[in-house]
Amino acid sequence: MKIGMLQEGEIMPGVSYAQRYEEMIREVALADEMGFHCWGTSEQKFSPPRFTVSAPEVLYAAVARETRNIKLRIMCSVLLQWNHPLIVAERLATLDIVSGGRAELGTARSNNLHTLSTFGVEPKDTKPMWADSLEVLAKTMASPNVSHDGPYWSFEERELVPYYVSKPHPPIYVAASSAASCKEAGQRGIGAILFESYFGFDYMQGCIDAHAEGVAEGTTMLPDRVDTMGLYVASAFCDRSRADAIEKASDVVLGYAGFIADLYAPLAKNSSYEYLDEHMARFLENQANMDFLVSGTPSVMVGTPDDFIERLKDLEARGIDEVLLRIDGMPHDQIMESIRLIGEEVIPVFKDDATSPKMEVATS
Repeated sequence: MKIGMLQEGEIMPGVSYAQRYEEMIREVALADEMGFHCWGTSEQKFSPPRFTVSAPEVLYAAVARETRNIKLRIMCSVLLQWNHPLIVAERLATLDIVSGGRAELGTARSNNLHTLSTFGVEPKDTKPMWADSLEVLAKTMASPNVSHDGPYWSFEERELVPYYVSKPHPPIYVAASSAASCKEAGQRGIGAILFESYFGFDYMQGCIDAHAEGVAEGTTMLPDRVDTMGLYVASAFCDRSRADAIEKASDVVLGYAGFIADLYAPLAKNSSYEYLDEHMARFLENQANMDFLVSGTPSVMVGTPDDFIERLKDLEARGIDEVLLRIDGMPHDQIMESIRLIGEEVIPVFKDDATSPKMEVATS
């Protein structure tokens, strides 16, 4: 089990963007020191105060110079018409160089109607546009000389400059929220990151199993396939006392759950996102129920180091290879203490267990 961290520059009242960015850099430096596997932030547009990182590649360059070992994973680059895949590849290669080969790439097709409408993208077009962009990126992983003739992108041979220093290339992942997307990731040989898994452990298990089915087919679009099944934990906070952890984190947990409800309810009515609709009812009924969110959904992990260890061992047994903890939206000193506590008391348990076989878990 690998433990990583995701942040999105969430700002609290009285905190400027500049202050929050400096705080994040210090937080990543501590996560690096504490043995976190990877760190990243999503590409978000026009959505303060919860999301303030609109140009992650610029921030990553600063982080690269303050860290030594932690992988820097873009989580995620939105592969739609405002991000030409060759430009994404150029930025990724540059990050790979300045980080000493620590760059990784997460991809996404966006779940934000506000952003899609701003750039004139129809929801029904996001999946085929993402797929065409991914084809281009896969080609860049095989050779610096790339040409393409697809439904969205078409160009004669061009040389990618600069080129990746990672061997054979930086790994690629996709943010997935359905079993179908997880299976497709396995078939493509790219890692899957299950995002916003507020629909419960059974729903998550279905996605894990689907990914395993895709992996078992043994196909890949990359020279070096990635079989990782990851889980994004949308709200995470660790403290010495469970009661204190819940009290400190309640505002960010409930706020993020409310944001997801507002985001997904209308999105689920759109073509190509309709799979969400049937799963929304239970979540919408419980979006303000802290007990449900903490115990009934994989998307929230709040408690003591022992609580984290228990949850992570369960996730590992179910087939999750890594978790990405969103530790954000709280005072800087509390975030630092949570990172330190996880690094000192949680991560070592899983480093010690790295060679242990996974348990068999019955699924419904």
